Amino acid sequence: MNTLLDELSTSLVDGDLEHQVRALIKLLHHSTGLESAYFTRIDLAEGVQQVVYALNTGNLKLDEGLTVPWGDTLCKRAIEQNQFVTSDVSTCWGDSDAARLLGIQTYMSAPVHLTDGNLFGTVCAASTFPQKVSAENRTLLELISQIIAIQVDREFLLQQLRIENRQFRNIALMDPLTGVGNRRALEQEIWQTLNALENKTAAYFAAFIDLDNFKHINDTHGHDAGDRFLLAICQRLKSGCDESDFIARIGGDEFVIFGKVPSKMSDEAAQQIQQKLFESTVGNIDISTTIIDYQGASVGVTISQPSDDADSLLQRADSEMYKVKKRRKKLSLS
Repeated sequence: MNTLLDELSTSLVDGDLEHQVRALIKLLHHSTGLESAYFTRIDLAEGVQQVVYALNTGNLKLDEGLTVPWGDTLCKRAIEQNQFVTSDVSTCWGDSDAARLLGIQTYMSAPVHLTDGNLFGTVCAASTFPQKVSAENRTLLELISQIIAIQVDREFLLQQLRIENRQFRNIALMDPLTGVGNRRALEQEIWQTLNALENKTAAYFAAFIDLDNFKHINDTHGHDAGDRFLLAICQRLKSGCDESDFIARIGGDEFVIFGKVPSKMSDEAAQQIQQKLFESTVGNIDISTTIIDYQGASVGVTISQPSDDADSLLQRADSEMYKVKKRRKKLSLS
């Protein structure tokens, strides 16, 4: 018994929900001496009850995964009639086909209600022979059902917290306007990629994109139009990229694209990528209220080196972008 209690204590502290429930079922089985102890889930919407975890000895075999109609179960009768223990099932509930088929004579159960009041499942023990159930075992059964309810509530809460934390992390790494990554997300993506062992020999590119004359668009058409312009440009950049490329907006009118250099590209990979991205930003941009004839962004591209980290790669791409911007400005003045 001491070993069983030690196992239960460890499961409740360190185990997951399955290990916790199995340990409690094992305790119930040992204490009652009945042939089967089990935990069920109830789906009221589907009208079924399923044995999830079970421990069987003797003639009664309630296999895990066994599913029966909820309307024919002893558990439903016990809840409706507020009678959770009997040593004479055939007399008490002789109308249950499931009980008659299994030959159940002694039966005890307790509902597992969550804090919201919903019926989650039941904890049960049963045998094919009549046996008196002690008051101590009735109390133990109720206690086990309450512990399981607490553990299920706790697991649901932890799941919800994990979902919310994941959502918060996504928000923290996302540009709120365009939905692409922000600077923090970009730096994480570059760091993780460049530090992965399998990526050490691969070549990656960083393309720094500055939307020339964006201030003029804002001043002329308004900030709402400017936002729609950014969304349209972002969509064009996505269309001009591979699905595996990472796109981030790191400033008001600045985007960065990070990705793996296709193996089919030649030594002029940076120039080819730069031209492809530049062309994706050129042309008539429909922003609903008007169409902007945009002359394209300044795009600077650099290829990763073995010693690169996120900062050095982005600084070099930024420097390449300014070279392009400077050339474009000279051409516009000539």
